[in-house]
Amino acid sequence: MAGPLSSYRLSARPEGGSGRGRRAERGSPSRSNEVISPEILKMRAALFCIFTYLDTRTLLHAAEVCRDWRFVARHPAVWTRVLLENARVCSKFLAMLAQWCTQAHSLTLQNLKPRQRGKKESKEEYARSTRGCLEAGLESLLKAAGGNLLILRISHCPNILTDRSLWLASCYCRALQAVTYRSATDPVGHEVIWALGAGCREIVSLQVAPLHPCQQPTRFSNRCLQMIGRCWPHLRALGVGGAGCGVQGLASLARNCMRLQVLELDHVSEITQEVAAEVCREGLKGLEMLVLTATPITPKALLHFNSICRNLKSIVVQIGIADYFKEPSSPEAQKLFEDMVTKLQALRRRPGFSKILHIKVEGSC
Repeated sequence: MAGPLSSYRLSARPEGGSGRGRRAERGSPSRSNEVISPEILKMRAALFCIFTYLDTRTLLHAAEVCRDWRFVARHPAVWTRVLLENARVCSKFLAMLAQWCTQAHSLTLQNLKPRQRGKKESKEEYARSTRGCLEAGLESLLKAAGGNLLILRISHCPNILTDRSLWLASCYCRALQAVTYRSATDPVGHEVIWALGAGCREIVSLQVAPLHPCQQPTRFSNRCLQMIGRCWPHLRALGVGGAGCGVQGLASLARNCMRLQVLELDHVSEITQEVAAEVCREGLKGLEMLVLTATPITPKALLHFNSICRNLKSIVVQIGIADYFKEPSSPEAQKLFEDMVTKLQALRRRPGFSKILHIKVEGSC
């Protein structure tokens, strides 16, 4: 799905959208007075078995092959997993898809783009006119899926989808179990987290770390972490991050989410032994996986996590020199960073660390 969505628009014509389309539908097997042969029924049954494995783009193209393929390709039973990525879409397109997504249990919108900017349109005008421009169509999708939707993922859709998307989900999809929302322009705030928590109490996996670099780096704050802990004490997997996250919020989170098994921290301030001790004092006893992305951590902090979190099976540390130094190109910074990495790598020789500690250094082979 790597190109613009012009092919989607061609494939997703509304039923009876043109005179020729209406003529094609005349005598359709969906009409009650038409007798469908056993051969056609067998073919459709076979198509149902195959089409349930097709992705969204392929389903849209399959609907253009013939009348029987269209019948199956536009049946809600094959639209259980909806994935739109790397494409230029409009709100009307999403609203059109909604008619087939009444049984969808998974919806993923990733790296979507709005219309192209007009020649005489300034960047400011373009940003204003496209801000939240897909949310009306997304609302139609969420409303259609309703209580069937269990998984919602929205990522890398800057400006065109804001954190209002999660507020919409709280209104229509109260059975959600896994939610991902990652944005560099509109990170989720505590007000929307409260609304999502009020509407969707069954969430066990939540990924809401802002993308880096973030235009509002402090919007996701300690207050957000505290709200998450109050709304979903039964969380099993959580991904948070940003400059606004501190020890107070992390400690509150650990205290409230006692069942947490997977914790991902993205672009959080340095985790020292003191921070690790404060957080582990409040909870994280059942933690099985700790992922630190662009989050500096000291060897002593890692030792503390490993000694307190007895169920830890994996610690992943992904770091780069820019996470530690403002001038990463300077020889002094490079030398200090090499020493830090060496000390972290040395932990793998300690008992209990060799199999669980994975250190990935940005830019290294």
